[in-house]
Amino acid sequence: MPSSKKQRARYLIGVISALIWMMLVLGLYYWVHKPLTPALAEAIGGALLDIGLAFLFALVAGGLGRRLLRIFKISFLSACERLAAEGLIGLSALSLLILGMGIFWLSRLSMIILFSVAAGLTFSDLSGWLRDLISFLRHGWPHSYWTRFLMSAALFMLALALILACLPPTKWDSLTYHLAGPSQYVEHGRFYGVPNNHFLGFPQLVNTLYAGQLALSGRLTGGAPIHWVIGVFMLMAAGGYVARRTGAAAGWLSVNILLTATTVWLEMTFAYVDLMAMGLAVVALMGAEQWQTAHHSVSESEQTLSEWVPRTNYLVLIGVCAGLGMSTKYTVLWMGIAFGCLVLWLGRRDGWLKSIQYGAIYGASAVLILAPWLVRNFIWYDNPFYPLAFESFQMDSIRQEWYSQPNSGLIYGPNAWQIFVLPVTATFLGVEGAGTYSTDIGPLFLILIPLLLLAWSYLSQEERTNIGHALFAAGTIFLIWLIASAFGSYISLFTRLVLYMFPLLAVVAAMVFESIQRLPKKPFDIGFVVQAMVGLTIVFTVVNAARFFADSRIQVYFSGNEAFEDDYLNEALGWHYATMQRINELPAGDTVRFLWEPRYLYCDDERIDCYTDSLMDAWYYARRSISDGSSTAIAAQWKDQNIAFLLVYEFGRKFECGKLCGSEEEGAKLYNDEDWQAWDQFVQDNLVEVWRNGNSSEETAYILYRWR
Repeated sequence: MPSSKKQRARYLIGVISALIWMMLVLGLYYWVHKPLTPALAEAIGGALLDIGLAFLFALVAGGLGRRLLRIFKISFLSACERLAAEGLIGLSALSLLILGMGIFWLSRLSMIILFSVAAGLTFSDLSGWLRDLISFLRHGWPHSYWTRFLMSAALFMLALALILACLPPTKWDSLTYHLAGPSQYVEHGRFYGVPNNHFLGFPQLVNTLYAGQLALSGRLTGGAPIHWVIGVFMLMAAGGYVARRTGAAAGWLSVNILLTATTVWLEMTFAYVDLMAMGLAVVALMGAEQWQTAHHSVSESEQTLSEWVPRTNYLVLIGVCAGLGMSTKYTVLWMGIAFGCLVLWLGRRDGWLKSIQYGAIYGASAVLILAPWLVRNFIWYDNPFYPLAFESFQMDSIRQEWYSQPNSGLIYGPNAWQIFVLPVTATFLGVEGAGTYSTDIGPLFLILIPLLLLAWSYLSQEERTNIGHALFAAGTIFLIWLIASAFGSYISLFTRLVLYMFPLLAVVAAMVFESIQRLPKKPFDIGFVVQAMVGLTIVFTVVNAARFFADSRIQVYFSGNEAFEDDYLNEALGWHYATMQRINELPAGDTVRFLWEPRYLYCDDERIDCYTDSLMDAWYYARRSISDGSSTAIAAQWKDQNIAFLLVYEFGRKFECGKLCGSEEEGAKLYNDEDWQAWDQFVQDNLVEVWRNGNSSEETAYILYRWR
């Protein structure tokens, strides 16, 4: 260290010069070799904003959930389960608050006010929830190599899913209603009965969260990170439940079992709704078991009022979870029925009259929670169950028949044999977004659950009870699904409709795996073989996730190119996004009627009125509802509706038309030959082609027509 003033001054000048030199070199170098373009900064900054907002939703929800769940006395839960339950219930409550505010005023300012008030009123609970979350995340690295492997695989897949969740929405249902509806609500400035999209009549517990996020940030990319947060809560609920019952390794295994179901992992990357019902199913299971424990700890004759109330509260909690689950989509009604049956079964010890009373308390709680969506639909559509059950608004008997697709279940076709082996065919033939089941549930459920027969005698009585409850609820859901798939619509076959039963099955599968490890090691160590198969499955799942990540075109979005978002969407959506861009260039104020195309998220509603074909039945319906169904009558009515252009999704038309239009598919059964002859006549007599696109003249994607 220099001692004299002169030396110190010289030293200081040298240090300053060195700093200036280094900054000058770095500045000039990266001025030419730019590592971060404005576009890349926008993409990364936007992703961080979306993640930050998702965490804000989780934080406010945590405070709300903790405040609301105080009355249910959930101290019996582990920290992991409690955080998850509070998060899921809190997000549901936040959705209802957004609905209440948004019916009158849906904007950035209204959401800021709502979040500020909610956070302020629950600040102590919010702070406590955050402290517990930080404490939970600080848990040390597990000692067991197997547990470390399971934990590492799960965290790696969750990290990939979060990054993918920051990409612009491209999934069919998001473009049709999960985000398209919220986008219209925000543009309109409040929630309202949107015409021409029957999907928006469904209960929208999760979609309302997306509307709140969109009002806050104006970013379509913000919905998927919220669904990722919901998925994390769901995995925490399932994993925490199993860990409390069986151990940490089994808890992490249940998480991995769910993530090996490709559809579940993928749902964490886009803005859908299924993960909420999945998480609520586990919370309902927790409530059912605690209700049985608390209820049977004291005989009915010995109960005092102070003891009866908290036990009844657990019944109410189960009903609340069922009601919130049904608030995500109508098919979660099957979960409501399943837990209702479980309540009746668990209460049978007190006699069937008392059991029915328990069922009434449960049912009333569920209906009360579901009521806001039923009331909303009654006000908007004159039908609490719109678009189902009754003729109302834009759903008359013609459309009800089209939507229900009668006589299209398994029993009516050549695949009737699948009824008897549905779990097997759903596993082997289930492919995400394609095929009969349209869902990939992975192999571990089918591998592990049948081993229960081998492991039963090695389970403790408590584990048998836990597995019995989970199987009772899941089995009831499966039975209803089986009947609906056999005798109902082909749509009922989509395994996605019953994803909420798989966390219950993951609980069973993880417990069975642990019991298999207790089997004798000699003469054959079946436990080692099962562990090796499960480990190999998880490795393959991680590899597939990494491949999907690499093929996701994420490098296009984070390329730093100025048009990074358009470039990504053009690659991810192909002709659909290119078509929407051309539609948005049409004269402002024009109405474009879509035919066989329900997706419209990227239509610029501020300039163009996109009249979507949500049921893909516009032509079918016109033929049966407009005068004599002639092409002349249809053209006259559509002109009277000020429709300027018709956009025909040729792939969809040919798919519905089937072999008559050169497709390899059978086509929609409800159409007849005259419908397609009338279409050809309609085009010939009334329309002029404006433009078309596609890979070739024989593989046309879209055609835009105007009137002659």
